[in-house]
Amino acid sequence: MSELMKGVMLLKQDLSEVPAEEALKGKVVALYFSAGWCPPCKQFTPKLVRFYHHLKKAGKPIEVVFFSRDRSKADLEENFTEKHGDWLCVKYGDDIMTKYQSKFEIKTIPVLRVINPAGKMVVLDGKSEVVEKGKADPLGLFAKWEQLCNK
Repeated sequence: MSELMKGVMLLKQDLSEVPAEEALKGKVVALYFSAGWCPPCKQFTPKLVRFYHHLKKAGKPIEVVFFSRDRSKADLEENFTEKHGDWLCVKYGDDIMTKYQSKFEIKTIPVLRVINPAGKMVVLDGKSEVVEKGKADPLGLFAKWEQLCNK
């Protein structure tokens, strides 16, 4: 993970910055591509928040990185601070947004991809997995993701 996002500064929920390699080290990382204006995103984000908070409360090493498709910095900040979990966010206008949309084949939103420490995608459709199993068995789903990341 340290090489994949080396040098990238991510936003925390309070909009302060943290180096990605520090924040993501040793964690299962899910990349969340979404926007505040997107109706399907508005439906999925609360499910992801619930799943994430359950795992964090259980002490699981998970981190979500939000890649916003919001149309302005103000829209991103409002969406991120008011509607998302206590996870991380790529800064508005960062070049990594375009790079990762291509690298991880983001055609529509919302999309949740889980990547391993080398930056390889190990879960293509994390959104469906969270919707189907995230409420009933969040720890089981996390264990599966963790195993895939450690292969």
